[in-house]
Amino acid sequence: MERMEKDRQKFIKKLDVLRAKDTFPQSLLDLLERVGTRQFQAIQEYDFSQVAIPDIVSQDRHAQGASLLPRAQFPVFLPQSGALFQGILEDVQPIGGDLGAGAEQVEDELKSGALNLESLFQAYLAEDKDVFEAWAKKTPGAPRLMFFLVQSSLAPFLEGLAHRIQESTPAQNLWEHGHCPVCGSLPFISRLENKEGLRKMFCSFCRSDYRVPRLGCVFCGEKDFKKLRYFEAEQEPGFRVDLCDQCKMCIKTVDFRNMDRVSVPVLDDLESLTLDVLAQSKGFVRPTLSAWGF
Repeated sequence: MERMEKDRQKFIKKLDVLRAKDTFPQSLLDLLERVGTRQFQAIQEYDFSQVAIPDIVSQDRHAQGASLLPRAQFPVFLPQSGALFQGILEDVQPIGGDLGAGAEQVEDELKSGALNLESLFQAYLAEDKDVFEAWAKKTPGAPRLMFFLVQSSLAPFLEGLAHRIQESTPAQNLWEHGHCPVCGSLPFISRLENKEGLRKMFCSFCRSDYRVPRLGCVFCGEKDFKKLRYFEAEQEPGFRVDLCDQCKMCIKTVDFRNMDRVSVPVLDDLESLTLDVLAQSKGFVRPTLSAWGF
């Protein structure tokens, strides 16, 4: 619980940094603070030590690159995630505009029984894009609203289970496969740590962090330095974008080692969204959505 409280304080401190930059709407940052507070509270109230760890792959298969538990096999923690969904929905409605109107529509379908949360949660686990594209058409003014609601509602419980799985499994010192060792999903951001510049990835699904080789494309494994490069932008010090000319994919890297700055991956990703736009303009693809689903 002490670690969780430290993480919560870092989250709040990082949000204050984003507010001071005046780059994002204050209403958005206020919403993320409320959502983050609910998520931390949900983790604190749930006893993950009592969760039975699902059957995971053998160590031999894992060493060959198989994820420990494919994302589609994660449970949805329906009562807890459902309650969190309802709370976050209540946080979105007062914002007004397209976002508030979309939240009211979701609320109406939830009350009428037309919306089945378990099916939505399962669609997220199975990466069923059709379900979320259908909802994007229902709320065209806020096309990512349903994805945001579902992802935010499941995230703390997926992370908690992933942490339990990692604790129960001998750690791989260096993961050399282009996906998360726990669930098989792609990372959404990376970070350099310690004096040696150890490179860590952060999973877009279960939020696990894992160490990867310092050099090489994290997605396709390309190691030819002639095909690997990066760029930085003066307006976003401490961030860079790693590019791979082989697979044309990219990932942002946080390097605050020589800066007195707080790093919170889900908010680092938000802070540096302009770099995603720049990378796209150069012809590179970010293979995951942002940490908040937009």
